[in-house]
Amino acid sequence: MKVKIVLNLGSTSNAQVLVDATHYTTNMTDNALFAAADIVAQVAATVTATTNLRNAMNAPLTDVKTDSINAAREALDRNLNILAAKVEAVANSPTLVENQRIGIVHSAGMEVKAQAIPKKRVFSVTIGSTEGSVHLTASGGANAHEWQYTSDVDNFTNRVALVTTTRSTIDLSGLKRGSQYAFFHKSIVSGVATDWEGPLITIVS
Repeated sequence: MKVKIVLNLGSTSNAQVLVDATHYTTNMTDNALFAAADIVAQVAATVTATTNLRNAMNAPLTDVKTDSINAAREALDRNLNILAAKVEAVANSPTLVENQRIGIVHSAGMEVKAQAIPKKRVFSVTIGSTEGSVHLTASGGANAHEWQYTSDVDNFTNRVALVTTTRSTIDLSGLKRGSQYAFFHKSIVSGVATDWEGPLITIVS
């Protein structure tokens, strides 16, 4: 799993970004996880950018105060994005095991973007229009569909693979009337690891 840090800078006020930036840099200072020279330098740059925004906000009111605040905020946002990218690089190192990645991000005081959970796909089995047949139907939206069935409804061994379809339905015939069969389905979706669904056990008539 590749972790992605979310900073929500676009919806964060100037006052809150000062709090957040200070929290990040405080957590990362003298932290062995972030001892690399380039990270230490970026922490220092972010501290400076935080101080500059704070000073701009606290400066006396002038004709250019708003512009100064906006420029300082833009600089801080850039530094925070660079800092987050460096934390991501540490957390996503191929030398780490999966359960360490989120902890590294939290060690920097940052949060991980929630992983989208693919919607659960379901399929159904109905008795077909001819003897010894069934009709399998899955949810649409997948690139293709894999199907399997077996007469072993206890241990689900000897599963027979049917032809992969691009349509979300398939008909299966030649089954033994009065016998139980277990059916399985798997959606094929680009860029998503999907699991087999099932078993759905049906008595064929």
